[in-house]
Amino acid sequence: MQNETPETIEPSKKQPSLRRFIFVFFLGALCFLVTQVFTRVPLLNWLQGEPGFLVWAMSYPVFSGVMIAFTAGIFEESGRFAFKALAIKPAKSRISEPVIFGLGHGICEAVWIFSAFWGSISLLQPSQLILPVVERLLAITIHVGFSVMIWNGFQLDKRVRYLILAIAGHGLVDALIPLAGKFGWGVFVLEGMIAGIAALLLIYVFYSKKYYRKEESYE
Repeated sequence: MQNETPETIEPSKKQPSLRRFIFVFFLGALCFLVTQVFTRVPLLNWLQGEPGFLVWAMSYPVFSGVMIAFTAGIFEESGRFAFKALAIKPAKSRISEPVIFGLGHGICEAVWIFSAFWGSISLLQPSQLILPVVERLLAITIHVGFSVMIWNGFQLDKRVRYLILAIAGHGLVDALIPLAGKFGWGVFVLEGMIAGIAALLLIYVFYSKKYYRKEESYE
């Protein structure tokens, strides 16, 4: 057994600073911008201008919708993985780190969506805003859950396995939208399913706390 010296145990005792939280939150927001706004969305816009892609999408609307949904999982979860591997050290962390990263990712997405549709949203009555706001809160919770899933791979030294799980899970969540159109699920049924998934991921976050260093506080 390797002897622990003050130098090796000191980093785990230090309480994460506000600067660290802001840094991780910022990287979470940047991850959304890089993987969606700057890459996936322009790529999909380009594909929608290609006749061959349009013919394929119209010929197989459900299949193409599910495949496009899975690209969200591929881009965003691979982005989370890359940011963690390259920019957020060390590999082992506290549970607060993926939670803050997921909040940055999800809140940035919410701001981007509300900004893009602000003209329509501003016309809604306050009571009509409840569903969009709840939907975004559920999406933020889901982003936190998948961030923890990616981080779990680093905690347990099973990085590729958890990356694949996160991509598959994220893809399945987004695939509910084209499937709802296929099977005629109403908006409340769809949101109810998303709420169920968000609840399961929230439970998963609390379950995952055992894989992380304890959040220690000192007076």
